[in-house]
Amino acid sequence: MTTPRLPTSRDDAPAYLMRYLQRREADTDSVDYGDGNHPPYLLRARRRAAERARFDQVTDEAPPGRSEAFAFETTSPRELDFPEPIRRRLVGSTEFRLIRHGQTQGYVTDAALTDTGRWQAHRKGQDLAKGVRDGQTVRILHAPTPRARETAVGLHEGLLQAMARYGITDATVCEPVADPAFDNFQVDCDGDEMDVTAAFSRFATVLDRHDESGAGERPGWMVEIDRFWKVEAAGGDPITHWLNHPMQHIEPAALVVRRFWAGMQRIAAEGPEGQRVFVCTHSGPIRAVATHAVGHDPGEPYNIEDVRIRLFRERDRAVVTYRGRGVEIEVPTNRRPSWFRGHDEYRLRP
Repeated sequence: MTTPRLPTSRDDAPAYLMRYLQRREADTDSVDYGDGNHPPYLLRARRRAAERARFDQVTDEAPPGRSEAFAFETTSPRELDFPEPIRRRLVGSTEFRLIRHGQTQGYVTDAALTDTGRWQAHRKGQDLAKGVRDGQTVRILHAPTPRARETAVGLHEGLLQAMARYGITDATVCEPVADPAFDNFQVDCDGDEMDVTAAFSRFATVLDRHDESGAGERPGWMVEIDRFWKVEAAGGDPITHWLNHPMQHIEPAALVVRRFWAGMQRIAAEGPEGQRVFVCTHSGPIRAVATHAVGHDPGEPYNIEDVRIRLFRERDRAVVTYRGRGVEIEVPTNRRPSWFRGHDEYRLRP
């Protein structure tokens, strides 16, 4: 029996090389290879950018300005399959979504949303419409700041648009309303309580005047707000600084958590069972609520990302879901240690 001789050379290129050459030939018209010295990763990035640009031209819901806005769009937390006993207890519960505002023009002033931020809010409303059912009541609340208000308005518009598309005609959707219970954490600026962003504007206004007057040491609130924003200027995370450092002129995270829970209990008591409440607010309070629930800092929420809370009918316990993890907790305002009582009477108004 003669053993067949295998070829030791070939005239055609290997299959993997042929496929590569075909891809390169097909991409020649759409990608400028220049002098051939561009690295492959750069060429691939250019191809993807060109594809996104073509997609934007034919897509009605493409974001304004730049297609990179798709990278900032965050969906709602993935659904978790809870055990049957918890599912039974969730019947009649009130669902809250604590939603961070859309992309804003900056944080050193109380700025409004960018075009991308408004698009994010609109798309968030469309996404949330998927969970609305006929007969439900939907309330939209927001912190009394321009960026939170604009987010609520955009979310409301997107929600109504998508509900009409899905044929949901018997749900009650309320107009956006400001609720101070869901405001950002506050700074006491010589007796005036204001959002931390507005406090920085006040700080910048009085800083030079104070230093030029030779009035001596800066007031405590100026020292603390200066430290807070210098963390961000140095590339750090000022919200982590707020969560971890006890400050006397900035509302503590523990009290912000109680304020939010008291607000949720009040809203649940005012409305019908099974209502859905979308709250457009700020990253600091959202992160504090999530940190209290899961026992560790789960990180900064992205623009339009949300924490989902289902408050049981009795309003004493709730299930908190954030980034794929769900935990059942006792509502903290059910108990009032002596060190919280004065604050509860002043700020929470349950």
